[in-house]
Amino acid sequence: TKDDLPKETIILERGKTVILEGVNFASGSAALTRSSESTLQKAYNALVANPEVVVEIAGYTDNVGSATMNENLSARRAQAVKAWLVRKGIPSNRLTTVGKGMRDPIAPNDTPDGRAQNRRIEFHVIK
Repeated sequence: TKDDLPKETIILERGKTVILEGVNFASGSAALTRSSESTLQKAYNALVANPEVVVEIAGYTDNVGSATMNENLSARRAQAVKAWLVRKGIPSNRLTTVGKGMRDPIAPNDTPDGRAQNRRIEFHVIK
């Protein structure tokens, strides 16, 4: 059962959203940081364990900078996560990407911590 799985396991369920906590990028860039590797590995393991699952990888930013710049940056970040997973062997047809920019914040953008929470990658499990 799910309760028996270690906390660091990522559960992929149709219709659910999973925030990939710990996936970070260089400031203003789509370059993944080295510290992102362990979370990306967990996402990879979850995709391998669920070969029928298709996910949309959504990138989000904080509200610093223009909307256009953030849309572009969030899309490039989502694509960087997809590229990492595809290099590891996940078929690219199981992964789509979208840049959401500063839409749908999960925390207030008026503190550094809030902005950090809003800069995120989510898996939206399509099927």
